[in-house]
Order: sequence, then structure tokens, then C-alpha cells
Amino acid sequence: MRGEQILRYLGDQQQAIDDLVKQLDEVQVAFNAQFDAFKARHDARLDELTEQVLATLRAGGLDLKFRESILELAPAERSRLEERRQKVRDEYLPQRRQAADRILQQAQAEMAELRSLNPRLDRQEEELKEEKSRLEARLAALNDEIGHKSRGLGVMRHFRSISRADQERQRAIGQLEALASSLQKVRKEWDEQRQAVQKHQTELQEKWQLESIAVARLHAELDQLDDAQAREDLALRRTIRQVLDDLKEPVPVQDPELSAALQDMAALNVQTDAYHEGLASAGGLIGLLGGIRSGLGAIAQAIEGLEREQEMHREYLKPLDFRLTASAEAFHDLWEPLSNRFTDEATVGAHPADFSAAVRPLLANSLSQASIEAMFGDLGKMIERAAAAW
Repeated sequence: MRGEQILRYLGDQQQAIDDLVKQLDEVQVAFNAQFDAFKARHDARLDELTEQVLATLRAGGLDLKFRESILELAPAERSRLEERRQKVRDEYLPQRRQAADRILQQAQAEMAELRSLNPRLDRQEEELKEEKSRLEARLAALNDEIGHKSRGLGVMRHFRSISRADQERQRAIGQLEALASSLQKVRKEWDEQRQAVQKHQTELQEKWQLESIAVARLHAELDQLDDAQAREDLALRRTIRQVLDDLKEPVPVQDPELSAALQDMAALNVQTDAYHEGLASAGGLIGLLGGIRSGLGAIAQAIEGLEREQEMHREYLKPLDFRLTASAEAFHDLWEPLSNRFTDEATVGAHPADFSAAVRPLLANSLSQASIEAMFGDLGKMIERAAAAW
């Protein structure tokens, strides 16, 4: 193959991988969508069955072996709840209270600072307004004086005094303009400070509300944990939930209704594991394909570099001839069959265990680390052989 041919081939493989990754992304979306609905059903059944088993346990009707499997784990759960009780009481609740108090103190300090700023700026504004009134009165008097002395031949007789009055008038006008600017600056400073404090007060109020809600929740939790009977009920409930959530095989019990419920729970748990494995398989395969694609891009860049060198020295270097090995071609023949297997993402997404079962041998054989390394090794040798012909 000439350089442009091998580059086209590598580009085709990268595009095929991109298409496959896109399909796998859609499979992941289908997995997530269906898993969300399934998980809601699983958790609702788990909550319902937890209460059923707890009621049967309290009534003394639970089979001995199943009862022992629960009571065996209960002490550890009691210890965890006691540890949680101490942390809520001694650490979490005081920390949240202090945080809420700090926010409140900060808000109060800001408002006090704003209130102290208001009288100062008010005094400045009043002083500026008084000075403005004085200058305006002086300017009016000067205007009257100049107007009076400028009548008829008075301009000639009072030329000097009119000139002095006009100069003073100009100074007064300039001072009035400066005062207007200062007055505007004072008012602007107040408005900016007020708006900034109001905005921050709103932010602090939101933070304080969040901390207050957290304090209330911790108070409610501590009230429950401080109640010995409530704490024991919670320990049993959490222990039962853990046992049921870990159930993978039906538990033999005498009660037919409970036996059927436990069998259903075990099936739901197995299906949960299948979804987790399916999501992990899809994510792992996508990551693996992304690595292969990046590697092919690096190989293409190396070939492009050799092609540029050959073009620059074509008088001395003959065109490169790239010979792809049969094993490398066979490796890249995977993409189309794989793509065909995942075209119906809705069906694939509904059967995560089947998807994982299909991916598992791929990762162990065709797409194993050894196979990938061998393929890239073949491509590297292909480049070396082509360059050696120079």
C-alpha cells in the first residue's frame, strides 16, 4: 500500500471505532434509563419486604436460621448507630450551629456597618448641599450685580468691578460643578454600598436557611437515636435491609408468602448485579476502544511524517510501501460484526447479563491486552520495514 492508502485504511478503522463507540454510548443510555426504573421497583420491594420481615421477627415467627443470620449482624449495626449518635451530638450538630451563628453574626455586622455608613454619608451630603446653596446665592447676587452695573454706560464706569465680579462668578460656577460631582459621588457610593450589602444579605440568608435546615434534621435524627427503642428498631431494620439486599439465592422458610417474596427479592438483586456489570462492561469497552483509536491516530501521524520526508527528498527516496499483516487486518475486521450486534440498543439495554456475557470473551481474546499489543506491534514493524527500504 502507498502512504495515502494506508492512511485511508487507518482513517476508516478510526471511523468504524467511532461508530461503534457511538452505539455503545446509546447502549449505556438505555442501560441507565432502564436501570433507573428497575432500581425504583427494586428499592420499593426492598422497603416493603424489610417491614414484613421485621414484623415477622418481632412476632417470633421467623425461621431460626434466617433469624440467626439477621441477629448475627445486628450488633455491628447497633455499634454504627451508637457511633453516629455520638458524632451527631458531639461534632455535627455543634458544627452546624456554629456555622449558622457565624453567618448570622456576619449579616448583623454588615448591617451595622451599613447603618454607620449612612449617617456619615448623610452628613457629607448635607454639608455639600449647604455649600451648594451658599454658592448658588452668591452666584445669584453676582449675576444681579453684573446685570445692574452693565446697564447703559455703566459698563464703562464699572468695567473693573464687573470684571472682578465676573471672575468670581466663574469661580462660583466651577465650584458648583465640583460640588455637584461630589454630591453625585456620595449618593453613588451609598447606592452601591446599599445594593452590595442587600445582595450579600440575600446570599447569607440562603446559607443561614440551609444551615438551619441541616440543624433541624440533625436534631430530629438525634432525637430518634437518643430513644433506645427507636435506635434498636432502626438497627434491626437496617440489618434486615442489608441481609435482604445481599440476598442472591432464595432462603428456605416455612411461610409460603414470605418464601415467594424472598425468592422475588433474590431475583431482583441478581438483576441489579447484572445491570451493574452491564454498565461496567459498556464503560470498559468504550474506554478500551478509545485507547485503540488514539493509538491508531499516533500511527497515522508517524506515517504522515515519513510521507512528508519522502516528498521533500523524492529525488533520492522512493515512495514508501506499507504492507499490512493478515493478523492486523483480522484484528480490525472486528468492528463491523461488533457494530451489528449492538444496533438495537433498546433490546441490548434490556438484557444487561447477555451484553456482559458477549463482552467478556471479547476482552479475554480478540480485544485482550495481548491482542491489542500484537496489533500495534505489527503496525510498528510495518512502518519499520517500509522505512528500511530507503
